[in-house]
Amino acid sequence: MKQASVIGRVPADKSGRMPQRAATSENEHGGSNWKLQTPELPASKMPAWGWKHQHNLRGPLRAAPPAHHTSSKVLGGAYPFLAETGDILTGAYIGENQLSRAPFCFDPWDAYSAEAVRSHSVAIIGVKGTGKSMLAKSWSSRLARLGRKIAVPHDPNGEWVRVAEYVGGTSISVGPGKAARINLLDEGPRDPSFSNEDWNQNVLQYRRATVKTIIRRLREGGNFEPIEHTALDMALDALRGNSIVTITQVFARLADPDAKLPPEVADAGRRLAHTLRRLVSGDLTGFFDGPSTVAFDASAPMMVVDTSALKGASPEAQALARLATANWIRRANRGANREARVIVHEEAAVELLNDVSGGDGLADRVEDEKVARHLGTSNWYLLHRVADLDALGDRNSALHSRALGLLADCETRISYAQHAGEIPRSHEVLGWNDTQADLVRKLHKGEGLWQIGQDRVAKVRNICTDYELGVFRTDALGGARP
Repeated sequence: MKQASVIGRVPADKSGRMPQRAATSENEHGGSNWKLQTPELPASKMPAWGWKHQHNLRGPLRAAPPAHHTSSKVLGGAYPFLAETGDILTGAYIGENQLSRAPFCFDPWDAYSAEAVRSHSVAIIGVKGTGKSMLAKSWSSRLARLGRKIAVPHDPNGEWVRVAEYVGGTSISVGPGKAARINLLDEGPRDPSFSNEDWNQNVLQYRRATVKTIIRRLREGGNFEPIEHTALDMALDALRGNSIVTITQVFARLADPDAKLPPEVADAGRRLAHTLRRLVSGDLTGFFDGPSTVAFDASAPMMVVDTSALKGASPEAQALARLATANWIRRANRGANREARVIVHEEAAVELLNDVSGGDGLADRVEDEKVARHLGTSNWYLLHRVADLDALGDRNSALHSRALGLLADCETRISYAQHAGEIPRSHEVLGWNDTQADLVRKLHKGEGLWQIGQDRVAKVRNICTDYELGVFRTDALGGARP
């Protein structure tokens, strides 16, 4: 069979070697013409400098602009997405900034000290399978290696247990069939900066707020009557001398009030007792009605509360479990006990939707954000979609505005790949420009658009070792993926 010729290449001979060039001949300009053993291509009819006509912008002279010397900060403003500003952020290694091909590191506290952000909190947004959870796990575990403390108050899928083991932390599992119990009214570690009287008053206020939150949740958002406030205050005040106070004790006080109480106050207490009965002898029995059997280990590099056993439980049980674990960690990180700690809120939108009807749980979150800087905590909210927050209430409603305000308080926002239909809403809420929206639209798995404060943007590819991938991967049950 005749060997086919390849246009633009010289075919090899049978030995696999390229054929030798033919002899040269002098051209009219004194140069040499090399003749290759290949089929001749037709000569171009266009002159070397283009056709000669007016305004063709071609000529025999080549432009050679002089080199321009400037600082990296000026280049960062003149060529955004191509040059770093020169102010390198320190912290745990995340991966590569694909806009500048530079290593990317980040620590919320270091960024705050460098005045790159005004809050420590982080929002990580992306649909399932884009690498959102992988980032949270790899980033938090690396921060733990640098001395930061990590807490996961609600692990609905049991994914963080292996991560806690990996960094030398601890985990507890709560739910049906589990031995661990967390008392909803546990006072938490004693703050040595309080006097005895101040501490007792602080604990009383905490228990009052917690019981009211529980009752509102069980009543699906129903409000308290003024007389019910009085009945609850008197029941809790009667238990102030107890070293441990549980929901069971509060229920008993409300159901069987003191004979000296006015009849209307006693009747109001019985109404509250009927609501709390589900926790003592109803469908929620055994979860939160006894003393705590575990303690929060504030010295552990990572503390995880595995709530995967509550998968089949009622929405009320799951919401109360989130309330118990969040309060547990919050109480352990206050006052003189506070230290820099990352608090990872898995399935954050689901928590906000289900915690407490009427927005009390969300109000607590917003309040936490206001004091997070003082407490030294960095709240990480993992969301699937920005549109999930729209389900919290009608637009411009108080609840919806609180949710968007919570997102606005996160000065660091990390957007992973999203569905095409979600891009316009994210564009509006997250303040993207057209270039950033186009970047998110084209993100691959493991890549995220980082918005850091008002001025910084980075497209970061999260890099993990093979061993880390084995610890952090969450989609193994869905089939093999590259």
